Amino acid sequence: MLDGVLLQPEQEGLLVSLVEATRNLPRGQREQFIFAPTFGGSDIQHPGLPGHELPAYASDIEVLWNEGLLNGTRGQHGARLFDISPRGFTVYEAIKRRSGATVQQLEEELMRYLDSERFQKAYPEAHHKWSEAAERLWSSDSKQQLTMIGHLCREAMQAFATALIERYRPTTVDHDKGHDVARIRAVLNQHASKIGTTAAPFLDAILAYWGTVSDLVQRQEHGGQREGRRLVWEDGRRVVFQTAVVMFEVDRTLG
Repeated sequence: MLDGVLLQPEQEGLLVSLVEATRNLPRGQREQFIFAPTFGGSDIQHPGLPGHELPAYASDIEVLWNEGLLNGTRGQHGARLFDISPRGFTVYEAIKRRSGATVQQLEEELMRYLDSERFQKAYPEAHHKWSEAAERLWSSDSKQQLTMIGHLCREAMQAFATALIERYRPTTVDHDKGHDVARIRAVLNQHASKIGTTAAPFLDAILAYWGTVSDLVQRQEHGGQREGRRLVWEDGRRVVFQTAVVMFEVDRTLG
């Protein structure tokens, strides 16, 4: 119960996504959300959303609407134009406060993003490989399991880079999927002029970050043989988390 409002976890997640999409746009450029259900599925359209759309269940929107968290107009066949109400922003803040410490909030946000329907549809193989690595992390700390975690994270990063290549089709491409740094560079270079001068240094930082994490998962995959140090559970946690972070940052930047 939040501020007298009872929501299911998926409805809380939807409200969080909508509020943060609103905040992704300068106040003078904000627009209403558009929801138009179809036989093929239901999406919310808004320029502040990653990819400008978010799969949504009509009943979840109805719950948020009836609780006074959204306001707007109803159209035909279930279509709606809406904004977040002041009550919606208040409940959002309560959700974030309940989440606990700032670091925990960020981790929950990251996991929610990677487990979202949009991310899974855009990067199905990358999500599958990363999810399997995360599951193995909690099941065992054996060396065999930890090296497999490194292998799965490596495959997740390669699959993520391949999905970007297929989506954006840069003119110059390294076709070796093992060269994920070069493949990510091709996509980021293609978008450098579109992102603007203020964000350009961030693209360079993301590429360097990607390369560092790529090296990290390769070390994990080979059991840390070069350093001569036995892998421990913390090594597994690090590669699972950092793989998630770097995919999150690249996808958000391009989106």
